[in-house]
Amino acid sequence: MRSYRLLWCVVGVLLLTLALAGGTAAQAPAPEYPGFRVQGRHLYDRFGNKVVLVGVNKMIIYTDRDGLPSYPEIVQTGANVVRIVWGTEGPADELDVAIGNAVSYGLIPMVDCHDSTGQWSELPTCVDYWVRPDVLAVIRKHEPYLLVNIANEAGSGSIPDDEYRAAYELAIWRMRAAGIHVPLILDGTNYGQNINVLQANGPYLIQADPDHNLMFSIHMWWPSAWRGANVAQQVIDEVAESVALDLPLIIGEFAHKGPGCSCCIPYQTIIEQAHLNEVGYLPWSWGPGNSDCAEMDMTEDGTFATLHGWGLEVAITSPHSIQAIAVRPDWLAAMTPAPTPTPAPTPTPLPATAGLISVGRPVEVSSTENDSYPAANAVDGRLNTRWASAYEDNQFITIDLGEARDIARVYLQWEAAYGKAYKVQVSDDNATWTDIAEETNGNGGIDDFLVTARGRYVRLECLTRGTEWGFSLWEFWVFDSPDVPLPTPDVTGDVSAPVDNRADVFIREIGWTTDKPRQDGVTFTAVLANAGNTVVLDDFRVAFRVGGEVVSWADVTEPLMPGVDLPVTADGGPDGVAVWNPAATDSFIVLAWVDEDGTLDELDAHNNMLTRSGRVQPPATVTPIPPTPTLTPTLTAPPTAPAATVTPVSQETPSTASGAGISWLVGIVTALVVFVVVVFVRLRRLRN
Repeated sequence: MRSYRLLWCVVGVLLLTLALAGGTAAQAPAPEYPGFRVQGRHLYDRFGNKVVLVGVNKMIIYTDRDGLPSYPEIVQTGANVVRIVWGTEGPADELDVAIGNAVSYGLIPMVDCHDSTGQWSELPTCVDYWVRPDVLAVIRKHEPYLLVNIANEAGSGSIPDDEYRAAYELAIWRMRAAGIHVPLILDGTNYGQNINVLQANGPYLIQADPDHNLMFSIHMWWPSAWRGANVAQQVIDEVAESVALDLPLIIGEFAHKGPGCSCCIPYQTIIEQAHLNEVGYLPWSWGPGNSDCAEMDMTEDGTFATLHGWGLEVAITSPHSIQAIAVRPDWLAAMTPAPTPTPAPTPTPLPATAGLISVGRPVEVSSTENDSYPAANAVDGRLNTRWASAYEDNQFITIDLGEARDIARVYLQWEAAYGKAYKVQVSDDNATWTDIAEETNGNGGIDDFLVTARGRYVRLECLTRGTEWGFSLWEFWVFDSPDVPLPTPDVTGDVSAPVDNRADVFIREIGWTTDKPRQDGVTFTAVLANAGNTVVLDDFRVAFRVGGEVVSWADVTEPLMPGVDLPVTADGGPDGVAVWNPAATDSFIVLAWVDEDGTLDELDAHNNMLTRSGRVQPPATVTPIPPTPTLTPTLTAPPTAPAATVTPVSQETPSTASGAGISWLVGIVTALVVFVVVVFVRLRRLRN
C-alpha cells in the first residue's frame, strides 16, 4: 500500500505541476505594439488591453474642424471614441489638428471619408486621399491611437460579393503598401445598412489584409417603416450571427429614427445587444446639423447640457448608455489638452518696387497644404517661399490692395504644382468679380498678362490643376503700370522648382485568357502605362496574386514611353509555368501590381495596383489538373507589416507560442508519469 501511495503522490505532483504551468502560460502578458490591433472579434490597444469602442459621431468637417468646442463636451459623456466625419476637401494640416485635439481630450479618433456616401465609384477617391503624401504623414504621426474608416457607406444598393471583395482588397493593399498599419474599418453597402455583405465577405478580407487588422461597421438605419415590426428581433439575430462568425463588428451609425425621420429604429435594443455582446456602438450624431432629420441631433447646440430625448438616454440614462459602459484605457484618460500651437512667423516682405502694388498686402486663400506654405508667401517678393493649396481643384488666392487701384499687369510665377486652367479677376467688394485674364491650357513656369482694370481685390481663381498636387505659387505680382521693370526678387536658399524625372508605371487594366491546351488554366494579362516623365529602361515585373499566393508574373524588359500603353502576358510563375490552375471554386479575385524593385511602395507610384474579379468554368468533359504547389517567389513577395506591429494576444487566449510551450510540457509530464509507472511495476515484480 505504501508503494501505491507513493505512486499516486508522484503522479499528483506531476499533474499539479502541469496545471500550474498551463495556468501561468494562459496568463502571460500580451506583447506591446505601436497601435490598435484586432484579435478575433475584439480590438486591443498597444498594451494588450481590450477596448470596446463606445462614443459618438461628430460632423467635424462641416462644423468645427478643429473639434473644439465639441470634444470637451463629448468627453463629459464618458465616451472613449469619436468618429470624425471628414472628407477629401479637408486639408492635411486641419486633419492633423482634428485628430490631435481628439487625443488631447482622451478620445480615440476614428476618422472617415464621407465623399463616398452612397457612391460606390468614390471608394478609390477616398483611398487616393488616405495615401496622399501629406495625409499619409498625418496618419503615420497619429498611428498609436488612430482608426481609419476607409469610405463611408460606399454603394447605394446591392454590390455583388466578388466586386465588393475585389474593390476592398485593392483598397486595403494600397493603404498597407503606403505604410498605413492602423485598423481599417469597412462599411456595409446600401448606405451602410447591409450587414449580410459584411458577414459574407469579412472573413475573406481579414485573410486578404496583410496585417489582418480590420473591423466592420454596420449602420443600422433599420426603421420599422422599412423593415417591419420585428426589426428589434432582426437586430438581436444579426448581432448574434456576427458574434458566432467571430466578426469584429461595430455599430457605426444609428438613431431613433431613419432618414427623413422615418419611424422607428429600436435604438434601445441596439445599445442593449451591443453591451451584452461587447460590440462597440456610435450613435448618429452629436449635432447639431442633421438637415435631413433634426431629431437625429443628440444635442441642441453641441453642448453636454443640451442632451435631450433619445440622445440623453443613449448617452447617460440607459443602463446600456455610453456613460454606463464606455471604458477609456488608462493611457488615454491621462491625456491632457494640447496647447494652442504658435503660428510660424511670416517672413518680412522685401521693399516693394515702385509700381508693384501687391507685395506685403493682406492675402486670403481657400486652403493651404500645411503651415510651411502660408498665403503670405505668394506676396513677399521672395522666390524661396511659396504658397501651396490643398490637393484639389477649385482653389483661390485673393490680394487686398487696400483701396481701388489701377491694374495694368499681373505676373504669376508657378512652382512645379501649377494651374492648368484659371482666371484672374478683380472686384471692389470681394463678392462680385470681373474676369480680366484667363488660361485654359497652362503649362506652369511664368505667366505674364497685360490688362486694363481697376479694383481693390485681385483674385486668382484656380480651376484645374496641372499635376496631382495642388496649386503652388512662388509669387503673385500685381502692377499699376505696364512698363514697370520686373524687380529682382530675393532668392536666398534653394529656390529651384523640383522636377520629377521618375518613371511612374501603373496597371491600367487586368485581363485573362484560358490556356487552350490545358483548358482549365488561366493566363493573366495586363495593360501597363507610364504616367511619369522618364522612359522605363530597367527590367521590372508585374505580379498576379490569387488567394493569398503569387501565381504568375510578367517580366518586362522593353522600354515603356510616357503616355504609351503596353500589353503584357504572364510569362513565368512560381512553378516555372505561367498558367494558373484554379481550385475547385470557379470564382476568383486577382490582384496585380508593378514590382520594379521587389517591394510594394505606393509612394513611388501613381497607382501600381489593380484588382479584378472573375469566374472560370472548366469544361465538364475535362478532368481538372490538380494545382501545382505554389512556391513563394523572391522578387514578388507581398508586403508584410513592420515587425513592430505585432498582433496582440488576448489575456484570455494563450498565444501560439504559449500553446507550443504547453504541448511540450504535456509531453514531458506524460513521459515522466509513464516512467514512474514502469519503475513501480518492475519494483513490485522484484519484491514478489
